[in-house]
Amino acid sequence: MSGDLALLWLGQTISMAGDSVYEKALLWLLLDLTGSSGLTGLVALSAYLPTLVVGLWAGVLADRADRRRLMIVADGGRAALVVAVPVLYHFDMLGPWGLFGITFLVATGAAFFNPARDSLVPVLVPDQTMLLRANAVIQSSWMFALFLGPGVAFAVLEWLGFRTEHLFYLDAASFAVSMACLAAIVVPATERQTGAGRPAMRRELVEGLRLAMGDRRLRGLLVVTAADNLFIMGPALVGTVVFVRQVLHEDIGALMLIEACYAVGMISGTVLLPLWESRFNYGRIVLVGMVLDGLTFVPLLWVRTLWGTCLTIVVHSLAIPMLIVARPSLVQQIVPPRVQGRIFSMIGVTVVGLTALSTGLTGAVAELVPMPIVFAVIGAGAALCGVWGWTIAELRESGRN
Repeated sequence: MSGDLALLWLGQTISMAGDSVYEKALLWLLLDLTGSSGLTGLVALSAYLPTLVVGLWAGVLADRADRRRLMIVADGGRAALVVAVPVLYHFDMLGPWGLFGITFLVATGAAFFNPARDSLVPVLVPDQTMLLRANAVIQSSWMFALFLGPGVAFAVLEWLGFRTEHLFYLDAASFAVSMACLAAIVVPATERQTGAGRPAMRRELVEGLRLAMGDRRLRGLLVVTAADNLFIMGPALVGTVVFVRQVLHEDIGALMLIEACYAVGMISGTVLLPLWESRFNYGRIVLVGMVLDGLTFVPLLWVRTLWGTCLTIVVHSLAIPMLIVARPSLVQQIVPPRVQGRIFSMIGVTVVGLTALSTGLTGAVAELVPMPIVFAVIGAGAALCGVWGWTIAELRESGRN
């Protein structure tokens, strides 16, 4: 791993650990302020909206601007916004709509940061045959953050006696570390982006859309990604909570244990990725991962113990890196660097939009259908998305082998 890639990983790990604390502290603080689960859900929804509203334009900007500087600005803005939460709370000036606005703007920063990061990775990798491993390194940052963030938050609250609102300072500090790491990264002058002499942003947006829709590989990737996220993401996010409460009859500690199992499985799956790379190209890894990602949810139809659930989730999570690591590697290889930000933003909009829809649908369906049956059905549906993608020969055969 190059020094610049290591800096990006370090900054991402610490920043995402802070984000994991921020997300939980935000909802907890909102419940303290309002006691309303409805308003809490509304604020949680606001985290999805920016990607849907500005995501495509963020991709255009990532292809026009200096990507490293764009990421630094996004981190700086998010740090200032997060600090505003405890400050406003201290002066009794923080209400639910203020939290809604702050959450929306913090998520807007992420909408600009993410496509810039994903299109910066190949610039930092001198050997393009190492793209899968480089992306595995970067994607592993949030897996490690699942352990680091809650552990630090627990230490701060339990040992130092800080109140919940003080956790936001930790997240702001994590953004500062990320900014320092990004500032230390050296990007070759020939790879720096500039908007000078380029077409208008609207024309560049249309160019990216035409490329995605005109390339059967990219079009197929976007379609199967949308279908897979519609099946998987709601049950994974909302369904797990319902399953723990209504089927296992356990408390929040069990939920945290299951979240840790996700991290264990994903980290293990990331370590195993080189075995897949030696046998399959990127397109096949994505599609096989999609099939496994779905099928490994099906055993929850029968599992009724906490430890059985933990084992099922670890096995399920082994397949997740095949999707989240191989997919950006595929895009980075088949898409020209000058357009990558736009393609990554389209994938981001697809994932976030369908995640929001899936989350809402899962809550409604869980009122009518037992959660074990929901997991079995969505698991089979997600696996069929991978089978469907396999029929698209251009997608199946794309990427290096």
